[in-house]
Amino acid sequence: LVDVIDKCSSPMGARLLRQWLAMPIMDIAELDRRYDVVEWFRNNPDSLAAVQNHMSEVRGLERIISRVAAGKALPRELRQLSVSLAQMSPIAELCSSSDSQSVRDAVKGMHDCNPVMERITSTLACEPAAAIGKGDVIAAGVDKELDELRDISRGGKDYLIRMQQRETERTGISSLKISYNNVFGYYIEVRNTFRDQVPPEWVRKQTLVNAERYITQELKDYEEKILTAEGSIYEIESRIYAALVADIQKCIRDIQENCRVVSRLDVLQGFARQALDR
Repeated sequence: LVDVIDKCSSPMGARLLRQWLAMPIMDIAELDRRYDVVEWFRNNPDSLAAVQNHMSEVRGLERIISRVAAGKALPRELRQLSVSLAQMSPIAELCSSSDSQSVRDAVKGMHDCNPVMERITSTLACEPAAAIGKGDVIAAGVDKELDELRDISRGGKDYLIRMQQRETERTGISSLKISYNNVFGYYIEVRNTFRDQVPPEWVRKQTLVNAERYITQELKDYEEKILTAEGSIYEIESRIYAALVADIQKCIRDIQENCRVVSRLDVLQGFARQALDR
């Protein structure tokens, strides 16, 4: 029976349909309200198609919300949550403009979840990694320090090239180069012929036959950032992600109520689709 009758567009609707079939009601007023909605969808195929389109984008919201409540939701699940929540307003607007009182009443209990949807969308990367520490989870631009650490972690060579060009122009030392070894870390090497042009704030670290090696506070700070960048990236992403989950947890009841409304609409639009197809 389920295989024949199930025309739901979302997992939530399919589960509710099974509940209705397992425990049918005997409330005539509620049945009339349900079939008023079915009739309106049947008589308005364009609206039915639009609702089906939005419903098909609603993922396993109930399961995701339960994981959010337990603090165990993964980044990609939150991205699915945002995609699902983005469908709520169009569904509510479409049904609210109906000439059927039963259809309008069907979406009266829906809450505006756009703020939490926008919070997720603006915080998470477009295609977040599976977990914190497995790649980018937080979007660029959310945290200035995080962006800087990522640049250091992945674009260190470019940063050093820019620093070398800047210091060459500033000092006039054409042979200046920035290098690295395991003993001294990062250093600036200057040939002896340019030794007199070395700025006083540079600190000598090593003398070679034909050159001198120096360090600067900027280089030391940069080296420290590189060494700690990955750990700091993990800590910052974890902090931002935890705050995001906490914000979503505050809206769980509203989202659950929307799930209830959307599930019911999904079953009823499925009945309307059956009426048209058969």
